[in-house]
Amino acid sequence: MHKTTNAMRHLDSLRIIAACAVVILHYSDYFKELPLGRIIIAHLWHFNLFVDLFFVVSGFVIARQYFDHVGDGAAIGRFLWRRVARIYPLHLATLTFYICIALALSFGMARSDNPARYSFSDLPAQFLLLHAFVGERLTFNFPSWSLSAEMFCYLLFPLIVALALRRKTLIIVFVALSAFANSVWAATMETLPWSEWINEGGAFRAVPAFSLGIACSVYRDQIARWPATRGALMLALGGFTLFGSWLTPMAALVAVYVIAVLAIQLDCSGSDTLLSMLRLDRFAPLTYSSYMLHMPIATVIITLDSRLVLFASPESKLILAPVSFIVLGITSVLSYRYFETPARRYLTDLYDRRFAPAVAAPISQQEIA
Repeated sequence: MHKTTNAMRHLDSLRIIAACAVVILHYSDYFKELPLGRIIIAHLWHFNLFVDLFFVVSGFVIARQYFDHVGDGAAIGRFLWRRVARIYPLHLATLTFYICIALALSFGMARSDNPARYSFSDLPAQFLLLHAFVGERLTFNFPSWSLSAEMFCYLLFPLIVALALRRKTLIIVFVALSAFANSVWAATMETLPWSEWINEGGAFRAVPAFSLGIACSVYRDQIARWPATRGALMLALGGFTLFGSWLTPMAALVAVYVIAVLAIQLDCSGSDTLLSMLRLDRFAPLTYSSYMLHMPIATVIITLDSRLVLFASPESKLILAPVSFIVLGITSVLSYRYFETPARRYLTDLYDRRFAPAVAAPISQQEIA
């Protein structure tokens, strides 16, 4: 007999694993002139799809926390403000960092091998979190495109909840239709597979994953009664990590969805596996910090140091990668404790005092971006 549980050890473990995978992929791009860098990029390109794992987990957690708290306009307003309070302060901080670099480039105080990354014309979309719709290109702190996609999903969340409340099966229909619509658009307009949409269409890429997470939350009692899949998660995760580059982009995306659902099943049933016993979930609160800060850290350490420090050989600058990882870990802890958490609490309390104290819901430690 299974019973549902509030523990998220597998999902939270996957979050930090996914964040590390994205960092590895992005950092390898700094060493693409070296054989090791080219090998990593060629064989680990599928790590970029771990972002879609974030979307599934986000949908699951948001639905579990807020499904019953978006029933009217006041509640919806507070929900959206709370999400902005979680994701926007660090987005603004990292964007400001890159704006300073852009200004330095404009005044000839610095140089860049990729000046298009600092296009001022993209700033309105960046500030308004619209750069997963109308971003000219990947600019400034480019991983933040997923925040724009998340915000779009948050706006859709009350509508999806209304559908699910009318009839639970409609959430399954919504998952299928959103994926089908993306596929039709990609085929009709001859775009890249929608699993590769980022600054143009990235918001729509996120919808099937986010709604899949909501569906898993809605059906979590039924999912908890599925047959045990303890070995299946590790097999799927290990297989995807090692051999995912052999898959087509869409097949790799499906594999990510399967990994997320397997983890949800284990958490819903309260099962323990080797992954949960490793207690990687302890580092899950740092997922957002590390995701948002890894490129600014790389800009300072890898880009700047590789220009200022004379290395004995091109390969010797590889030492900057582990140094960046260490600095990223320290900076993520500091950011989470002393910047993100205080900013979120301040903005949430500010809204509650001014607008909606009656619909306040407790802040969950499992709230994620």
